[in-house]
Amino acid sequence: MDTVLLATKLRIPALAPRTMPRPRLIDALEHSIRHVKLVQIAAPAGYGKTTMLVQWAHASRLPVVWLSLGAEDNDLERFFRCLLMAWAEVRPGIRESPVGLLLGGMAPDREAVLAAFINVAAGLPEHTVFVLDDYHLITEPSIHQALTFLIDHLPPTLHLVLAGRAEPALPLARYRARGELLEFRAADLQLLPDETADFLHTLRLELANDAIMRLHAQLEGWIAGLQLVALTLQRGLTGSDTLVLSGRHRFIADFLRDEVLAPLPEAVRHFLLQTSILEHLCGSLCDAVTGSAGSQELLETLERENLFLMPLDDSRAWFRYHQLFADVLREELHQRHPAQVTNLHRRAGRWYLAQALPEPAFQHAVAGDDPELVIQILEDYLDAKLNGGEFSLLKRWLDSLPAQWHTAYPLLGLARAGLLAFTGALDACVRCVDDVERRLSPLASEDTRGQRARVTAIRCAIACFQNDLAQAETYADRALRDLAADDSFRAAVYGALGDTYRHHGRWEESRACYLSALELGHGPTFRVQSVHAFGALADLQLRQGRLRAAAAYWRKALAGMQDRATWGSFPLPLIGWVYLRMGEILYEWNELEAANDHLAQGLARAELGGDVRALIAAYLLAGQLKLAAGEITAAAAYLERARPLVENAAFPDWTGRFGRLQLACWLAQDQLRAAVHWADALLRGEASEGPVESETAQLAMARALIVKGDAPSLDRARGLLARLVEMAEAQGRAGLIVEALALQALAHWRRGEHADAFTTLERALRLAEPEGYVRLFLDLGLPMARLLQEARSRAVLPEYSGALVAAFTRDRPSAEASAKALPEPLTPREQEVLALVAAGLTNGEIAARLVISVETVKKHVGNLCAKLGVSNRTEAAARARALDLLGS
Repeated sequence: MDTVLLATKLRIPALAPRTMPRPRLIDALEHSIRHVKLVQIAAPAGYGKTTMLVQWAHASRLPVVWLSLGAEDNDLERFFRCLLMAWAEVRPGIRESPVGLLLGGMAPDREAVLAAFINVAAGLPEHTVFVLDDYHLITEPSIHQALTFLIDHLPPTLHLVLAGRAEPALPLARYRARGELLEFRAADLQLLPDETADFLHTLRLELANDAIMRLHAQLEGWIAGLQLVALTLQRGLTGSDTLVLSGRHRFIADFLRDEVLAPLPEAVRHFLLQTSILEHLCGSLCDAVTGSAGSQELLETLERENLFLMPLDDSRAWFRYHQLFADVLREELHQRHPAQVTNLHRRAGRWYLAQALPEPAFQHAVAGDDPELVIQILEDYLDAKLNGGEFSLLKRWLDSLPAQWHTAYPLLGLARAGLLAFTGALDACVRCVDDVERRLSPLASEDTRGQRARVTAIRCAIACFQNDLAQAETYADRALRDLAADDSFRAAVYGALGDTYRHHGRWEESRACYLSALELGHGPTFRVQSVHAFGALADLQLRQGRLRAAAAYWRKALAGMQDRATWGSFPLPLIGWVYLRMGEILYEWNELEAANDHLAQGLARAELGGDVRALIAAYLLAGQLKLAAGEITAAAAYLERARPLVENAAFPDWTGRFGRLQLACWLAQDQLRAAVHWADALLRGEASEGPVESETAQLAMARALIVKGDAPSLDRARGLLARLVEMAEAQGRAGLIVEALALQALAHWRRGEHADAFTTLERALRLAEPEGYVRLFLDLGLPMARLLQEARSRAVLPEYSGALVAAFTRDRPSAEASAKALPEPLTPREQEVLALVAAGLTNGEIAARLVISVETVKKHVGNLCAKLGVSNRTEAAARARALDLLGS
């Protein structure tokens, strides 16, 4: 919705000039509102409900959240989103609260939203009032039910004001009995005699007291009637002594027609009648509807002359007629100029469509009997509404169309088919498409070529939903051949086909489809579809280890999601997923503060959305960040939060990632025995994770084998890594190659094959440097730090290897510092024995592991204790940890 027009719904309306002050009512409301949950203001039109509330809201010491409701707000999601946006006018940070995050996602859970709303409201530091004006326009039962739940559970600092022409469909008797309800009815809003006199004196109408009393008696304190009479008297159109008022309803129409409209210049009267079809008025809209220029100046003149025109914003850009005046104007228009009504609505609809405001455009198109405009709106916005989850709105749109339109315009059936497909009713969707195709059959093929191509495009989408790639490709070829070059259905075909190629592991074809969809993108549909394409492309780039390209796409996806125009158009877990994936790249680049920021955003949405995969990703990233910060206990806690999710979900790659983090935690805690047993169990196929299905799990197992360190384990690790490198090279997956090569280098180093270690490490560094890999090396611990130190000293990519060594220095005590703390460096065999001692192995177990005698082990332990300056094995392990000699 246009920002300025939307703001008129969300802000307290401006005070109109020469407004009748209502201090009696304002004081009563201000005094009592803190002590009740609900205020009901119910009275017919013309009793000053909104005016009184506007005066109170501007004068109140309490924060006031204002929402002007319309018939278009009869949708639970839209209602609460508008309520949240109104709340944000008073508390801008509310959109980052749990209720804001929930409503920022597509199809939020109703119970979760209500619970979050109440919890956030309970934390308000001061009394806050929510005003819902024109609540009588809300007829949707789910909204009444939701408000009832809120009122029943409101914290004592939050209060609701509902203003309308009728009592709301709420359990008012219950609230009255509990003393939780304050009511203002027509009798309360009526003017008192002295208020009638004061209002007339304010307008400089010096009437005799008996004339004022007679006028007050005739109007029975009805404010709108008094304003009408005052306007007539001001203009000198009649005298107070000759004014006779009869039945109220007759009086309204007759008085406005004879005493207000008739004396106006013809041009002004014609303007009022033509623009009466509009709920809201601005200069350019009125120009379009009337076909004349100068509407803004005329609107400002009408307001100055108090002709029942109310400003909706302080800048006087938008106005509305007083409801009574608008009703009479519309009735007069239909009586005097019935032939004009249709065309006026069509002009309004086309103006709204040009301003990218499809909802009012659609309403005017239907009122204007303009099926071509309806079809244009659907062509421009159908995909955006479907992808944004606005299914209720689309259903209302389609159900509101005349039956004969569906017969005359078969393409309206495609909109219904799309709605059925997105809501999971594929069988009904197929029947709907079949029906459209039958209706197109009798028509000339050339005239309907594009329409038939759209039918084929939808069949392609259905095949993609069913994961039938062969059928989808057939339909796609036919559709793309016949669709016009600028037809939005082409982008839909490419997007659906890209998803299906991706599911089948055909990465390059998938990438080509997404890029084609982006090249075709334009308009409102593109904003939603592009985010999906950017995310998919980021995943594909990440799979190939291209961190920078992936980050660029993730940033574009985030920008699209943060666009106000697409707010609420994406599932909450998906938004969290994008934050988390970007956070993972920032973590890899060692930008830990930024990674933590993205984690916070992603974790909040993942937990609110309840998506298992997003939660696993969030907990594992949180564990990695805690481990990088040296907070091992916190890292282990996140690992345990992820464990039940991983064990009960079929995500092999995330199972592998879980295993990798588990291994890192064990190594950080010096639990080498647990790491070794885990690797042995994986090799035997006995691990709880099941078979080693993912590359990530295989990499973790290789690392554990390298930590184990015996010759058979190192051989197994090297064989496993060689196979991974071969596979990754065949698939062009640079990130996997880098990690496998880094581990290969450690395996070579552990076996004393230093030349091979440096050669392999150089290969890894050359691939890693352009993409900025950092944590991949840092997370391999002190052995990698020592290897990189040696590589730098040998001028192996000295700038990059030096930067990595510097990162190690910032991340943890360096190998150099540890070595300098020892009077005499440890031999390689002593390092092996020290690691096994720290892992808790006995001398006999160490002897068996290293294939040496127990006496030799004792000798090594004695040498260790001497070099470390300690007297026993326990102190040796503690000293080694303090000097960070254990590493991996």
